[in-house]
Amino acid sequence: MNNKGIFIAVEGPIGVGKTTLANILNQHFGYTLLREIVEENPFLSKFYTDIKEYALQTEAFFLFNRFKQLEDIEKNVLSLSKGVVSDYHIVKNLIFAGITLDKMQFHRYKQVYNIFVNDLPQPDIIVYLNSNTDVLMKRIAMRDRSFERQMDRKYIDGLSLEYKYYFNPLSIKHNFMGKEPIILEIDNSNLDFLNKEEDRRFIINKVEEAISTLGGKTKCSN
Repeated sequence: MNNKGIFIAVEGPIGVGKTTLANILNQHFGYTLLREIVEENPFLSKFYTDIKEYALQTEAFFLFNRFKQLEDIEKNVLSLSKGVVSDYHIVKNLIFAGITLDKMQFHRYKQVYNIFVNDLPQPDIIVYLNSNTDVLMKRIAMRDRSFERQMDRKYIDGLSLEYKYYFNPLSIKHNFMGKEPIILEIDNSNLDFLNKEEDRRFIINKVEEAISTLGGKTKCSN
């Protein structure tokens, strides 16, 4: 598939299915897949046992790694008029930092964020997935990542709420640098796009419609 520089990001709270959907969209559209670095973060396992103590180190690691990834994807893919599908949007740094850092830390973190993010490529389309907390906790338990085994339900509740603030166009926190993306909000509490073809097709159709709105191609050309 050859969509000129279309950039799609999949977002949502922990356990919502971002990477699964990004893989599905990648396979369907033939884009370059950009996956965030998670398990490589050396502070992550300590973060979930003591959020207050390790929040700043954890979020700083994520910010600089995502910055480098997006810088590279701009240079090596998007600038060559090739499409990208990512399992994150850089704004998630503010979402997570906003519920883990204290007020002064967040103020300083946001200053650094604004400096680094200002010139980064921004998605044309965001697929914003959300699910209820029961579903998220179940999915987190099923994938059984060692560093997530002590996941706090209240943390997931707060994270989901923060996502809603950032992706609500009427919220003061809704502020995407550079351009306003097309946001496709999908509640996937009862969807199974990994195993059910009709659920995959439902989401793919919505993404194809968004791509058409942007003037991109939605059919593969071999």
